[in-house]
Amino acid sequence: PIAPPETTPPPAAPLKTPIKTITITGTTVFTPQQLQQFTEGSENRALSLEEMRAIADRITQAYLSLGYLTSRAVLVDQTITDGLLQIKAIEGSVERIDILGTERLKTYLRDRLNLGIKKPLNQRELEDQLRLLKLDPLFTSLEASLKEGTGLGQSILTVRVKEAPQVFGAVTIDNESVPSVGSERAGVVVGYRNPLGKGDQLYASYHRSNTGGANLGDFGYQIPLNAKQGTLSLRYAPNRYRITDPKFRDFDISGKSSLYDINFRQPLTRNPRTEFALSLGLTHRTGETLIADFLADSSTSTVLRLGPEWLRRDPKGATSLRSQVNIGLPWLGADRQFVSWTGQLERSQVLSANHLLTAQLNWQLTPDSLPPAQQFILGGRQTVRGYRQNLRSADNGISFSLEDQITLKRNAAGESLVQVIPFLDLGKVWNDSDNPTPLPKEQFLASLGLGLTWKPVQNLNLRLDYGLPLVKTGDRGSNLQDASLYFSASYRF
Repeated sequence: PIAPPETTPPPAAPLKTPIKTITITGTTVFTPQQLQQFTEGSENRALSLEEMRAIADRITQAYLSLGYLTSRAVLVDQTITDGLLQIKAIEGSVERIDILGTERLKTYLRDRLNLGIKKPLNQRELEDQLRLLKLDPLFTSLEASLKEGTGLGQSILTVRVKEAPQVFGAVTIDNESVPSVGSERAGVVVGYRNPLGKGDQLYASYHRSNTGGANLGDFGYQIPLNAKQGTLSLRYAPNRYRITDPKFRDFDISGKSSLYDINFRQPLTRNPRTEFALSLGLTHRTGETLIADFLADSSTSTVLRLGPEWLRRDPKGATSLRSQVNIGLPWLGADRQFVSWTGQLERSQVLSANHLLTAQLNWQLTPDSLPPAQQFILGGRQTVRGYRQNLRSADNGISFSLEDQITLKRNAAGESLVQVIPFLDLGKVWNDSDNPTPLPKEQFLASLGLGLTWKPVQNLNLRLDYGLPLVKTGDRGSNLQDASLYFSASYRF
């Protein structure tokens, strides 16, 4: 007899359970309206085990898409009665932080890392804090990893750092001093990181001109007051000068000044892409001028400074805006009261791998006659190149600079070694109508030029700028600055 063919029975239909209501507990991320979207179409009908798990998987996927990589949703171990299905969200957290490579800065690091490990743990927020710490000059390297902790949804964050050397500094030579006291100068800057173990910093600098006409000191201390990098800065800057220009040497003009400054800066928003901060400071300045050792003039000012700062980075560059209101107060013997507004707008744009275009606009506006130390300055490598340092100064002013940093050579690490920098500089100054000091006829300055930077060895930076003046002035001399040349050399350690 012929046996009948074998047949495979059809698979049994999955067992389904009638579900009336689905409750999701344990989440702090999603609103009730969002939770309804996860369960939409799944209530008041029968669901298989796979369909129940699919609801939990959708919630888990939503956590992952928002950066909550250690959070998930699971079905509660349950016996479904009265049609109630329970799903529990397990939101991840950091059980502890292990910090390796430093002892003195553990508290400093932990305070800042805590900003990025709020429950539930979000990978994007943690990465933001790690990127900011990688930019911190207190560290030369930083690595971090997450591993599974002892509890459900818990993780252990391990951070390994290498501290930067505590002592740092630079030796500089340039011709950026005012020619009347000697345009060439040499200087040294020395700093000490973390003297109190709180991420604080001490620094001191001294610059002297080649003729001995200028002796400038600068001493400062800075300490962070909170994990969001709110910073208190203290500064003292004494300055002694003597006119050494042969045309005025016989008058025996000398002077001195002292600057005392306290400033508090608090970022309100701070991440690798955006920073918005407010600052508040007070500056007290005294100065006197002597002719043949007899007092010819003296001045004292106390200035309250306040304003916002904004920075935005994007894949093609960065934009920054700084605004500051300066209020001259009748405090501490001040002899002048005034109000002024200063600001700076800058955009750096990456044109290609070897082209960085930077545009910068600076301004100062005031309805008052200002003391010399508060005036807007044109001339010099920091403002309008091609003219001598501080050639023009007035109550009000505006300047614009456009330059293209073109990299010609890089090292194996991709760092720029040789750059040429074509530039355009413009500026104009004018006095308040109540200012009795007359200005020279040429109140508008402009120049076209070319800069060259070279790093022949590690930490040594050389720069030369030549600016072609587009506006002729009648007060040019024989100084190297009057030949439209600026140079600088610095070695950092």
